[in-house]
Formats: sequence, C-alpha cells, structure tokens
Amino acid sequence: MILVGGPASTYLAEKLSEASGLKLVKVEHKLFPDGESYIRFPEDVSGEDLLIVQGLHPPQDRHAFQACLLADTALDLGARSIRLLAPYLAYARQDRRFSNGEALSLSTLLKLLKAVGYERVYTVNIHSPWAVKPSPVPVEDILAEEALAEYVRALRLEEALVVSVGKKGKCMAERVAGSLGTKYLVAQSTRDKITGEVSVEIEDGVEGRSVLVVDDIISTGGTMAKLVERLKIMGARRIIAACIHGLMVGDAAEKILKAGAETIISSDTVPSEYSRYSVAKILARKILGGT
Repeated sequence: MILVGGPASTYLAEKLSEASGLKLVKVEHKLFPDGESYIRFPEDVSGEDLLIVQGLHPPQDRHAFQACLLADTALDLGARSIRLLAPYLAYARQDRRFSNGEALSLSTLLKLLKAVGYERVYTVNIHSPWAVKPSPVPVEDILAEEALAEYVRALRLEEALVVSVGKKGKCMAERVAGSLGTKYLVAQSTRDKITGEVSVEIEDGVEGRSVLVVDDIISTGGTMAKLVERLKIMGARRIIAACIHGLMVGDAAEKILKAGAETIISSDTVPSEYSRYSVAKILARKILGGT
C-alpha cells in the first residue's frame, strides 16, 4: 500500500508515513486564478493500493472536490484500489431533514465518494456515527480520545474533572475520563428556537477543581464558551477546553478564552494553531496495523 498526501492533509500524511513506514506520494497541487484546483500525481501508481489522505475540513466543498479528483485520477492512472482517509468528514451534521425539503448533505457526499471509486472511507470521531450505517460506501469511524488523554497526561491533569455536554458528549467524556482514571460530569444544553441563544446547566462539584471540557468539534465556539463561563461562575480553579476537531470558525477561540479557558487543545485532524496532539499513531494502528 502507498499513502497519497492530498492538498488538505499533507502534514498528517507525512506523520502517518513516519508512524507506519509506508511510502508517501505527495501530489502536486495549485489553485488557478479562478479558484479551480490542479492535481498531478508525480509518481507512477499503476497496480498499487492507495490510501488517499485528504481531510474535508473548511473549505469543505473545495477539499471534497479535490478528494474526487484524486480518486478519479488515481484510477485512471491504473491504481488497483483506492481508500480515503478523511480525518474530518464534512456535512456530518446535516444527516437528516430538520425541516421539510432540506438536502441530505451527508448522504450526497457519501454517494459522490462511492461514485468516484473509493472502496472504503476512514474518518475520526464523526459527529453523527449513526448516519453512516446505511452508507453506500463503508465508513469506519476511528476514535481519538486515547490520543487526547495521552497529551493531557503530559500536562499533569490526570485528576482533572472531565466535563462534556449531552448524550453524545457523555460517551466522549466517559472515554477520556476512563483513559485518565478520573471522574466526569455531563452538562445539559438548550437552544432558544427563536434567538438561537445557548444555555447550559451542570450539577455542583466543580468548585476548586481543574476541569477538562471536551467536545468532538469546536466550530463557532458558542456552546463551549457558555460551558466554560458557567464552570468559571461555579468556582472551577482551572479550565482547559479540548476537542478532536478544532474548526475555530471566526472568533471562536477568542470567545472561549475570554469566557475563562486557560487554553484550547485540538488534534491535527484540522490544522490550526491549537493543534496540540496528533492522531497519526492511532490511525496507523487502526488502519495500517502499525505500532
């Protein structure tokens, strides 16, 4: 098998190559003045099994189309098989029709990936894991809480209370706390249907404690900021905001830090200044059988 580093995730493909020992082909890429993508494979891939590493983080549409270009080109050049590693899978939050007439964006994306020839898709902590069970292309969701917990241990936060929001957040908090050997709490959030304002409630037990707030995605940062603010009011001594995918849209980071977080921690599924830990070793082990 050969790794192919797509334009969105060359950095992660390099780490994955180091962790697995597999050869890495870095595609040539540029943007034309009108924004269209140019893709070229600089090496022969005929007869090879390829794992194409291409995240679908913002700009999602561009990165998704690049994933299609990579697939179609690889097969046209004679690749024997292609699989996609999309560490962040776009459109996973539009997995159902919340209002009549809405596009099922995730379903459309998965159909496209199947149509261009991908035999399997790997991703990390997908936002809606239940939504890919009927997928036309097999999707394997790889959990990265272990990598987050390993990084947190180095910060000497083993006894920090882990806090997250909602039913899905409970699963993540439970896994992180389990890895750290500490306890967790689950907050509840509500959103005003008219104003969109988010409010959070959490039971007592955080006063004087160091708190690790975890979520799968930080996008606009609204919910995370509200939770951090609430924990600060309740007397938390130290608050760390952590996630797997740090999209950090707009002033998300500023809102969270202003609310009282000491720092923000995210993985390298989405590149940003807050990417503190890597998922490469877990991906190498789960996908490629590396150590």
